[in-house]
Amino acid sequence: MILVSLEVGKVGYAGIQKFLIVYNLLKMSRLVKQLVYGFFYLVILAGIAYLGYLAIRETAPSCFDGRLNQKEEETDCGGPCESCAIRHLLPLQAKVEYFGVGENTTAILTLSNPNLEYGADSFSYTLSFPGNGGTKIFTLTKESFIYPAEAQKVIIEPNLKFNNRSVVGQPELAISNIVWKPIREFSEPQIQTRQVKTEVNGAQVIVSGLLVNRESLSFSRAGVGVLVFQQLSDESSRLVGASKTILQNLQPFEERSFKIIIPLGTTFKLSEIDTLITYEVR
Repeated sequence: MILVSLEVGKVGYAGIQKFLIVYNLLKMSRLVKQLVYGFFYLVILAGIAYLGYLAIRETAPSCFDGRLNQKEEETDCGGPCESCAIRHLLPLQAKVEYFGVGENTTAILTLSNPNLEYGADSFSYTLSFPGNGGTKIFTLTKESFIYPAEAQKVIIEPNLKFNNRSVVGQPELAISNIVWKPIREFSEPQIQTRQVKTEVNGAQVIVSGLLVNRESLSFSRAGVGVLVFQQLSDESSRLVGASKTILQNLQPFEERSFKIIIPLGTTFKLSEIDTLITYEVR
C-alpha cells in the first residue's frame, strides 16, 4: 500500500512539471508573437511617415532643399533663388593698420573687391581689438560700400577711445550683411580735389584744398580723408598719421573747401612726408 502511494505521488509530480513546462512555452510563444507583430506595425508606421515626408518635400520645394528643382540654374541658385553669379562671388579682401595718437588710436581699413561685375551696395563691418585674456578692449560696427573691381577702398577711423598699447594680438575685422548689386547699378561719381596744400606745424600736418563735384546731382554726404606717410627710401614708406572730415550737402558742380589736421607722434619736415587723399561719396 505504501509503495503504490509513492508511485502515484511520483507520477503526479512529474505530470505537474510537464504541464508547467508546456504552459511556459506557450506563454513565451505568445510574447514572441506580440513582439513580432509590434515590430511589423512599427515598420509600417515608419514607412507611412517617410512617404508623407517625401510627399511634403516634393510639394514644397525651396532654395535650401539641396535639389535642382523649381527652374533653378544650379542647385539652390538661379531662377526664383539667389543668383548663381552672386553665389560664386569672391569675398572682399581687407587689411587693418592702427597706430596711437596720444591716448587714442587711429585705425585704417583697406578693402578691395576682386569681383569685376558686382559691387557691394552696402555691407557691415565690425572691427575688434583684443586685450589680455581674450577680452575685447574696443569694438566698432559701421556700414560702408565698395564699387565693382575697386582695388583700394580706404576707411579711416580716427580718435578711437582706447590706448593702442593695451592691444594684445591682431585686430579682427568681420564683414557681413553684404548686399551685392551688378555693375550696371553703380555709377562712380565724378569727384576730384584741386588746390591741395600741405603744411607742417610742429607735430601736425595740415592738408587743405577744394573738393569738386563734377556731377549734376547733389550728395548728402562726402567724406575726405588724408593718409600721411614717412618716406623711408625711394621705394618704401611708413604710415604715421591719418584723419578725415565730412562735408554735408555737396551741391551740383559745387567746389567746397576742406581743411584736415592730422596729429603725428613726432615732428617731421615737409620733405620727409608724403600724403594721400581719399574720398568716399555715394
